[in-house]
Amino acid sequence: MLTVFTPTYNRAHTLPRLYESLLAQDCKDFEWLVIDDGSEDGTKALFDKWEAQDNGFPVRVFRVENGGKQRAINRAVELARGEYFFIVDSDDALTPDAVSFVLEAFDSLPADPSFIGISGVRGDMQAVPFGGGPSFGGKPWVDASNIERPRYGLCYDMAEVFFTEKLKRYPFPVWPGEKFTSEAVVWDRMAYDGYKLRWFDKVIYRCEYLPGGLTDSFWKILKENPMGYAMLFDVRLLSMKGLINRLKNAIEFDAYCILAGELSYISKSCFPVLTIVLFPAGFLFACLRKRQFARFIAD
Repeated sequence: MLTVFTPTYNRAHTLPRLYESLLAQDCKDFEWLVIDDGSEDGTKALFDKWEAQDNGFPVRVFRVENGGKQRAINRAVELARGEYFFIVDSDDALTPDAVSFVLEAFDSLPADPSFIGISGVRGDMQAVPFGGGPSFGGKPWVDASNIERPRYGLCYDMAEVFFTEKLKRYPFPVWPGEKFTSEAVVWDRMAYDGYKLRWFDKVIYRCEYLPGGLTDSFWKILKENPMGYAMLFDVRLLSMKGLINRLKNAIEFDAYCILAGELSYISKSCFPVLTIVLFPAGFLFACLRKRQFARFIAD
């Protein structure tokens, strides 16, 4: 069985679209697990109604104090009853064959413990891949880790699904007062541990970028979650090739640790000597970021 997991916060206006796409699935071997992250709109009323209906699949809703998507994911992984775990955001939707495709894709995997999941492609609401989508040279899929994606032309929006038990080994790091950490922090750590996915050239996930989303709110999210971004640049230090790229990531890591007031974390990076030596440059970059926050958030 598949767990379709949705973290939601004040998305009562978009949730019906996702719900309708789940009702339309040609395979109902899944549960819909929802963490209502402190919504203050009509979200509770929607789920009270949907939970009482015969949907053809179980709907399980847990309401928590607002703590951000990553805390919601951590809890949901522990609550999940499915063998596989699929994060589907509350303003998105699935194609009608998404669940059946995911289950068949997992069945197609070889008996290789290095596989941690599979992935399809994200497209717009008409299921057209963003940017034209990946190209596998005529192959229906390719096996690669998250950090190997550029090598295989996989620098597109993808829709990853993981083995639930393996995902439990990789909880999202969270910081007091912060509510965002890039998923790449965890996906890359999986890659460094030798795990890979089978990436399929198949649209299974439909989305659009709405006002208030991550793209629209970049500067505000960056200002409010400096350690979430510091961890992203730290993990990138392990994969970056070339001295210039590594220096840039080390400086950004330093800057966000400084902005967060977590100076002791600088010596805990993947390359502590490098990040300590570059502390002065990180301090200057932190000052630049402060000015950018003031300008862009005011605008």
